[in-house]
Amino acid sequence: MNSELFVGASRSWILIVLVLLVAINDLRHYRISNYSVVATLLAGLFWSSFFGHLSGFIQSLLGVLVGFLLLILLYGMGGVTAGDVKWLAALGAWYGPKGVLGVFLASGGILGILSLGWMVYGSLYPLKPERESSPPPLEIDRVYQSSHRRRWMIPYALPIALGVLLIELSRILIAGQSG
Repeated sequence: MNSELFVGASRSWILIVLVLLVAINDLRHYRISNYSVVATLLAGLFWSSFFGHLSGFIQSLLGVLVGFLLLILLYGMGGVTAGDVKWLAALGAWYGPKGVLGVFLASGGILGILSLGWMVYGSLYPLKPERESSPPPLEIDRVYQSSHRRRWMIPYALPIALGVLLIELSRILIAGQSG
């Protein structure tokens, strides 16, 4: 195995483990910790700087900015939490501006598929009439604090993790075929 292939595969596995740990925590607690965000951000900046030198560091910073900008409008409208915004920005340190856009698009497609599944599930197993009704759109704080949040919310770290998993496993498979 040549060193470039080893470095690329190591990066992929680090990212896979990181996103899976954060997704599991988000699924359990509906929270992406600041510790996870900072650790991911610093590790991404270090990795990009070490293996990409100054240009890698600059691309990493641009990725953080793009990752932040991709979700800040949704946050302002109440569609995602601050943790989601910070998490995508931190992943931008690993992916750079183009790569984090790819993560955003992949996770958006996966979120759409998960949302359809959630809707089908909700129609098959509706809430009892005496329970809370569905909150109005764009009130994520009300949904977040609801006892029925699992009925209405998909923790965004899950589709991000699935998107990263798809991207990184594709990279590993493609690198393995060409190497």
